[in-house]
Formats: sequence, C-alpha cells, structure tokens
Amino acid sequence: MDDTYQVNQDWRKLASRIVKPQQIVLVIGTTDVGKSTFCRFLADSALAKCLKVACVDTDIGQSQIGPPTTIGIKSFAPGENPQLSEAQAPVSDSKQNRTETPVVFDGTADQFYFVGDVSPQGHLLGLLAGTRLMVDSAREGDADFVVVDTTGYIHDPPAVILKQHKIELIRPDHLVCIGRSTELEQITACYSQQAWLNIHYLLPHRSVRVKSSKMRSRYRKDQFDTYFSDSDVQQVPFEQIRGGRTPFFIGRIANEKELEILSRLAETEVYHAEWGSRTLCLIVPKSLSKASITHIKNYLSLTRVTVELRTYFERRLVGLIGSTGNTYAIGIIEGVDFQKRELSIRCPFSNVGDAAKHACAIQFGSHQLK
Repeated sequence: MDDTYQVNQDWRKLASRIVKPQQIVLVIGTTDVGKSTFCRFLADSALAKCLKVACVDTDIGQSQIGPPTTIGIKSFAPGENPQLSEAQAPVSDSKQNRTETPVVFDGTADQFYFVGDVSPQGHLLGLLAGTRLMVDSAREGDADFVVVDTTGYIHDPPAVILKQHKIELIRPDHLVCIGRSTELEQITACYSQQAWLNIHYLLPHRSVRVKSSKMRSRYRKDQFDTYFSDSDVQQVPFEQIRGGRTPFFIGRIANEKELEILSRLAETEVYHAEWGSRTLCLIVPKSLSKASITHIKNYLSLTRVTVELRTYFERRLVGLIGSTGNTYAIGIIEGVDFQKRELSIRCPFSNVGDAAKHACAIQFGSHQLK
C-alpha cells in the first residue's frame, strides 16, 4: 500500500477534537468513501501525539490487517518510526496536499479472529463476536487510542441492526460517519440524544477511488496468495479433529458396518457418517432426495439428518484454534481421504510446527477458494 495519502481540512479539524487518550473511534460508511484511509490518518495523528494506537479492521472482504475472512488487530507504538514527531506528522505538503505516514497496513496482524467468509451477510454474529474480542484485546494491550474500521454494508435492514449492535457492544466514544448523513441516519438516529456517544459526519473524500467487484476479487486473491505463499500441507486424522461451525467432527464416527447399512438406506455410497444425540450427519457423492432423508430419519428414529456432498470440504477455509481459544492461523482443506480418515490442510509454514496437528479446534468457514 502507498505510504502517502491525501488529507483535507475537515479531517484535520475532527482529528484535533477526537484524537485524545483513552478514546475508541468507530468509523462507518458505505463502500469507497475513504474509511480505511481516514482510519490510517487517525492512527498517524495519535502516534504524532505519542499515543499507543490499536487499529481493528472488521472489513472481512477487503482486509488490510490480517487475511480476508478475518477481523484483525495491529498495534503501533510511539517511537517505532523515529523520523516522525508530533510537530512533523501528519502535516501535508502544501503543493500536493499529501502526507507521509508511518502506519502501513500490509496484510499482517498481531492477532485475528476467523469469521470464515468475505461477506457480512449470514455472518453477523461472527462479526459482532470478533469485533468485541479484538477491541477487548486492544484494551488489554493498554492501547491509548483505538480506531475500528468497518465494512461498507449499511443499507439492508440486517446491516443497520449489525452496525447498531456493533456500536452497543464496543461502546465507542466517537462514531465517525463518512457519507451522506441521510443514508447513515437510519443507523445513528437512535443515538443522537445519548450522552455517551459523540457522532460526527464527514463527506466522502474527493480523491477516493471507486473499486469494481473485479478489483475487489483480485485484491482478495492477492491477499490470500500472499498469506499462503510460504505454506505446507499436513495430514490430520479425523479422530484428532474437534470441529467448530460445522455439523462434523463433533459426534461418534460411524464404523464400517454402520456405513454399509447407511449406504443401503441412502441407496448411494456413504463416505463418512457421524452420530449425535438422535442426529446423523452424512457425506455422500450426490444429493439425496427429501424422501430418502425422511426415510433414513424415520427408520433410525432420528430428529435430524444432515447431508453434505464431498465438495463440502474442497478448498474450504478453516480457522486453527489454540489452547487459549485464539485463532493462530487459517488453513485450506486441500483434500480429504475417507478411507484413511484424514484431512489434508495447508497452513502458513511459519505456523506448521504447532499448526493443524496441534489445533485444539478447527473452525469451518463458509468460504471456499476457487
């Protein structure tokens, strides 16, 4: 990412009011209005005042901190860039109105939370949980100033509810709304007279570049390629896996005799099956009809039968969870061997020593890489 950006006077005026110790700033707005750049500007302004800064990036589709599908946090401490002083930064060149910045979002994160998809839709709870956990991490890390970037998902009714719950969960001191106030008031109206929250409105930056869906997809691919550029594949036995956000790897694995019986009932080969409390999960080569699923459920006196195809595993992203409950890497399922009962999971080489084989849990994401 460029180490320069353009600043306008409205940004400077607002920064002079909100960049102070023990403040949390949440930035919202639709896509392509300059949210991420403004967050960098606030971080630079805080560093110039010798504040320890934590940046939280909740934009899971266009992540600049951590790989896509994650909510990342990155901290910056005063003195990390000795060339920068409060008197020098961030001050723009009078001719070009450009500012040198020590804060660079290079895709790496100090810590991240795995949401599992590149779109907020269908993942609102994960977004809320991850945002709260990363803001809590910033607080625990003694950050003086916390700035939280968000997705451009604001127009649908679920988007409004998401943003409102995010506001209430992290209770920022300042809410900065970038865009037309009329389109953002559906989110902010209920807080307009609440004393604990200061709401500020900014117009979109004049120099913002509109990104096409193709550009966004290319950016995500580049970020994934970079993250997995130095990686290795591990074979992980089914018996070792404790699954999260998946119906699999949480029950008793069916033995060979049971698979034979289930295959006859399903009238197709059952590659893998797991028993739960009056539940059954199956992996099969082709979709089963509703009549077949109902027959299996009634025959075995079950309350629920879940059926997935073998393609359920193909190139699926997973989060690797350590003993502390934190995500320490994401991986890609590169293959599944039902006879050997093992998954092949690719993860960054720097994490291989204690990665997939030593994960306490593996969270299944919704996103599958093409």
